[in-house]
Amino acid sequence: MSNNILDKIFADKQKELAGTKCNLPLPELKTRIGDQAPVRDVFQALNVGKNSKIIAEIKRRTPFKGELRENFNAAEIAGDYARNGAATLSILTESNYFGSHIGILEEVRPIAPIPLLRKDFICDEYQVYESRAHGADLFLLIATWLDQNQLTDLLSLGKELGLPALVETHNEYDMEKAFEAKASLIGINNRDLTNGKTDLNIARRLIPMALQEPGNTLVCESGISGRKEIEEFEEIGAHAFLIGESLMTSKDIPEKLKELLGNEPTNKS
Repeated sequence: MSNNILDKIFADKQKELAGTKCNLPLPELKTRIGDQAPVRDVFQALNVGKNSKIIAEIKRRTPFKGELRENFNAAEIAGDYARNGAATLSILTESNYFGSHIGILEEVRPIAPIPLLRKDFICDEYQVYESRAHGADLFLLIATWLDQNQLTDLLSLGKELGLPALVETHNEYDMEKAFEAKASLIGINNRDLTNGKTDLNIARRLIPMALQEPGNTLVCESGISGRKEIEEFEEIGAHAFLIGESLMTSKDIPEKLKELLGNEPTNKS
């Protein structure tokens, strides 16, 4: 077992899951799914219309950068994102390293009428049901960590529940796994989750590869801080951008989001 942060996060997640399953057994979760509103369509959100598509992320802290925002208020941030043009929200729900919890999905859902991505370290079928039961519209699968069978099975279970998965890749091998699993929503993460380093050349290299399979929706993730990068990656084929830190650390979230979308900032008199 290599001693990297990604392995550590997943190991702790698996320990934590045992308790979660006792507190809310699977049959109860399945009952809750029946009470949920219909899933919001992420493919439509990311593909319809001419403007840039941003998946705006709500995260309090990261293991690499620590606390990202003082006076963190998920509901307030969600409202800012939804009003200022975000196409989808990414909501970190991991507690040990990102200081969050799955309840944030339910807090945010009434405020932001757009699809909600549950971003967590998902490795167990229980978590797929859990995502749907708490109001997520899609969930994250990390191809770097999951083996081919896990990835394929979790993706298929999501489809049965009407819940697509964003399959996140970081290299050619991950991309092959995503193709094999029949992923249609593929993320290309410029950040190496084992050490936190970010390199935009990852997307420059992998976007052309991802486009070899027609019909995929491609999301460029991590390290995007300005409009110029968005334009560059749209040009080579990215459909959407998952942006967290540059929004979360910005002094004025609405203005930063408008800038990323290419909407002229409003002059404040």
